[in-house]
Amino acid sequence: MRFSHRHHHHRPPHRFLSFARGIHRSVVLFVLTAWLLGVCGGRHEGWHWLVVSGIVLWPLTWIATFRIARPMRDLAKVAGEMKRGSLESRTQLPSGGPSEVGEVAGALQGMADRVAQQLADQRALMAAVSHELRSPLGRVRLMVEMAREGSAGPDVHDELQAEIDGMDALVGDLLAAARIDFEAVTLRPLAVRDVVERALAVARLTPEIVRYDGEPGEVSADATLLVRAVSGLLDNAARHGGRVTALVVRTREGKVCFSVEDDGSGFPDGTAEQAFEPFHRGPGSSGVGLGLALVRGIAQAHGGSAGAGNREGGGARVWLEIPAR
Repeated sequence: MRFSHRHHHHRPPHRFLSFARGIHRSVVLFVLTAWLLGVCGGRHEGWHWLVVSGIVLWPLTWIATFRIARPMRDLAKVAGEMKRGSLESRTQLPSGGPSEVGEVAGALQGMADRVAQQLADQRALMAAVSHELRSPLGRVRLMVEMAREGSAGPDVHDELQAEIDGMDALVGDLLAAARIDFEAVTLRPLAVRDVVERALAVARLTPEIVRYDGEPGEVSADATLLVRAVSGLLDNAARHGGRVTALVVRTREGKVCFSVEDDGSGFPDGTAEQAFEPFHRGPGSSGVGLGLALVRGIAQAHGGSAGAGNREGGGARVWLEIPAR
């Protein structure tokens, strides 16, 4: 899941300073020595100046080439190992040599760290999902066998539908998370009222719970992801907060906030932020814990934020906020 960053711009350095930093001191020494020998050779003609020039310039040339070529060779070696899947080799990236090599090594290190973290998150996610799918699939298999034998209860079809809906919701969360990770977010103008109506339909709730504070207007968002985020807030309140008491949509200062309130017991002290951690499970909860973590990821993918807290008088309030169009 992505996070927005604020970039600071600095005054570009003088061209000569940038040039001097990019060239190793040995190269500068080599050029200066060659110039001096050329001047001296021009004043004192003779073959012995060629010999002196060769004796002086050859080791300097070797030193300059070695100091530049060695870190480049090490960088190419590590890059080749990383290309073959060995991300652990990023710890061997060269730290010396010309500044350009250090910049490339730093960028390669950052890229490798990001890929390694994504792979670790994907492995953890697949392990959790495989565990969560195993239980409903086992229950579905058992109900099918009981129905075949004629020993299933009268509500077996409703139970099967509930298990299928749960697995479908889990797969939908996984696809949404993958779209965020791969930045496959398609922004287009959306009416806030349409988003609310679609989210209510997904959560199977009535419009009576909606309150608008200010003119809702439009947002620039991915329709599928934003509807999933708002319906995720409603579903979270219905599952863990007793029942949904209100969906408040506030529009002010160029932002639209979708806030869901419930009449449950609220968050225990100091645990509201933990609810947004991937795979977090509260007391008595089930599932892989993608709900609110996915909501925050969708909000951040739209340049917004998400948070939670307790309301005065009881219950919790969970919200997401994105820029208005």
